Amino acid sequence: MIMMLAFPDSSFYRRLVAMISVLGLLSTFGMASADEARIRVVAAESSYGSMVQTIGGEHVEVTSLLDSPDVNPHEFKGSPRIGRQLQNADLVVMNGAGFDGWMGPLLEGTSQEGRTVVKASEAGSAMIMADNNWHLFYSPRIMLATASHVTQALSQQDPTHERDYRHGLVQFRKELLPVYDQVQQLIAKYPNLTVTATVPVYNYMIQLLGYQNLYHDVQFASMRNSQPSARQVSEFIQGLKQHKVRLLIYNRQVHNRLTKNEVQSAREAGVPVVGVSAIPLHGDNYAQWQIRQLKAIEKALDKAQKPS
Repeated sequence: MIMMLAFPDSSFYRRLVAMISVLGLLSTFGMASADEARIRVVAAESSYGSMVQTIGGEHVEVTSLLDSPDVNPHEFKGSPRIGRQLQNADLVVMNGAGFDGWMGPLLEGTSQEGRTVVKASEAGSAMIMADNNWHLFYSPRIMLATASHVTQALSQQDPTHERDYRHGLVQFRKELLPVYDQVQQLIAKYPNLTVTATVPVYNYMIQLLGYQNLYHDVQFASMRNSQPSARQVSEFIQGLKQHKVRLLIYNRQVHNRLTKNEVQSAREAGVPVVGVSAIPLHGDNYAQWQIRQLKAIEKALDKAQKPS
């Protein structure tokens, strides 16, 4: 049986339908306003994007341009889509120091009044290595300094939620505590190691571990796609074969004939080899990324200790 709802006054029905329509429109506008109220953030790298997400929470909409370790950051190029994202951004967070140099022209070509740009190279300028190593995201101290600048920028753009942003900063600091715990555990278990790397991507963390890092000249030559001298390469390879180093760190995102030879020589000599990347695995936040790699180093060193 179908029940018919009869309205005694057809004008009332028309007014009711009109009211529902208006409420629906208001609801739609309200949702749009809520989206527009969120601070639009573009992070050059996902390590910074995850940091901003932790600090900003529901008040930010974060886009990370480099979000996969399968992409070589030094070969990354902009696009019209990225240009539009930067044009619409309220806040841009990047590494700086030349690592993401491709961002410079994009920012110049998409200048926007009121847009804030936070660079880790400026936030942590006092902590940059003497060799101007640009892989700043491997320094938790520089990341904390950058997080403070991000918190300040978000609070200036959205003073209403300043308390939330400061709480987010505290949360980010808490997330880093297990990273420091893992560092201390590795130092206690394997102190004062002598290590090297195919490129200097991990050198800030190596410094934090207190390890001696050999063959910088070869590392930086590989990073700059230049050819080190035959003597430098020979010393590097002999250092592996003679076990002058206890660990080789290689960058999964940089492959050339020299780095492949270094990795092969280390494995043939029984030197532990651990791969790292300049970009976190998709889905990892900053702390998870760091802990994952520190544990990989510990596991590789443990394995090397066991009798074959």
